[in-house]
Amino acid sequence: MRIDTVELKDLDEIYNLERKFFKKDAFSKDLIFNLIMKNFFFFKLIDGELSNEIIGFIIIIQDREDRVNLINFLIRKRNQNKGCGTYLLSYTIKKVKKMPNIKTIVLNVNSKNKVAIKLYQKFNFRIVQKIENYYRQKEGAYLMVLNI
Repeated sequence: MRIDTVELKDLDEIYNLERKFFKKDAFSKDLIFNLIMKNFFFFKLIDGELSNEIIGFIIIIQDREDRVNLINFLIRKRNQNKGCGTYLLSYTIKKVKKMPNIKTIVLNVNSKNKVAIKLYQKFNFRIVQKIENYYRQKEGAYLMVLNI
């Protein structure tokens, strides 16, 4: 496995993963395009052994002077529970820690997504608030915070 920065050539594959995984809550293709072009932390995890297939991706944006927001994180279902999410999240947090003035990482996660919540808690994210009807499908989310 290896981690690279997402490039424009990855747009269709990222968008198709996004739609398959998040369905009605998926980011639009235009939004993904804009995130690629703005050079936020937009990393992809690539198989690398058998193919150059994208296993997953993560998107971090700086939304305040002292904070970044993990706005999207996805690992293909067949690659979950194999350390892929841990590897990609660890890499990303190390990159964020090198950013001057950043003190906090925030994220929202579906309150029913126990696997993701457990992963975030492994990295010391803590739940600070439950937000009802956060997603388009009216599901709740937890706001989680990591102080770095």
